[in-house]
Amino acid sequence: MLINTDFLTNKLESNSVDSVITDPPYLIGYKEWDNQVADFHILWLQECYRVLKPGGTLWSCMAYCSKDGQTFIGYEFYKLLRLFFDVDLRNSVVWARQKGRGASKHLKSQREDIYYAVKPGGDKTWNNLKMLREVCTPYMKDGRPRGWFLDENGKRVRWTGLGNVWTYTAPQYNSLSDRQIHPAQKPVMMMERLIRLSSNEGDTILDPFMGSGTTGIACKLSNRDFIGFEKDKINFNNAEKRFKEFKLENYKDFNIDVAKTSQNNLNGHSFFI
Repeated sequence: MLINTDFLTNKLESNSVDSVITDPPYLIGYKEWDNQVADFHILWLQECYRVLKPGGTLWSCMAYCSKDGQTFIGYEFYKLLRLFFDVDLRNSVVWARQKGRGASKHLKSQREDIYYAVKPGGDKTWNNLKMLREVCTPYMKDGRPRGWFLDENGKRVRWTGLGNVWTYTAPQYNSLSDRQIHPAQKPVMMMERLIRLSSNEGDTILDPFMGSGTTGIACKLSNRDFIGFEKDKINFNNAEKRFKEFKLENYKDFNIDVAKTSQNNLNGHSFFI
């Protein structure tokens, strides 16, 4: 369900949403829509707390620091999250963007944070996803690989726990499945990974700041129900068009790197241990 209005005026029932996954304005003045007062975060976090079920998860992207490098925005946001939610920084993610904001007098800005929080009072959902990682030291036992196998390119790989630094490529203008239509657009694969970590098929996912609709597309890929709010009419229309043009075949083998159940779908592997 896509809704063209301000999330702060929503009519959602309390305790009705399983997970919130969103990319709010960072308040760094990057674009006109990013200019908000600091209390804005308190208002939308309070509404997310109200509509989330006890034990429901919130994932929120956030800038690392201000444009001038003088304010630790991530820490300020963390303190606001703690007003409503239980925060586990061990599960928060650093997205290392391959594209970044250029600079001549300081390091290029490639870091963005994704904070993880849970509404108290219920059992949280946590799906322990795995990822394929190249093996540096290929141990053998009785002449057979120990814990690793060969992928379709003959590379030694193994399934291992998901880390907290992710290197997804940002959306591109010429991409078939992840074409950029919004300046702050996040990768579909990254949002879909967040969804599968903290919800189950059939759950309801809320994005209070839908933008280009990436979280909703990720919900289509992972069989979740979606509620998205976007008050800007142009962005809303672009997201709506994106939904109408969605084709599952454009996402073949999407996120296979973290789907351990997909292991048997990989071809040519004789060394599953």
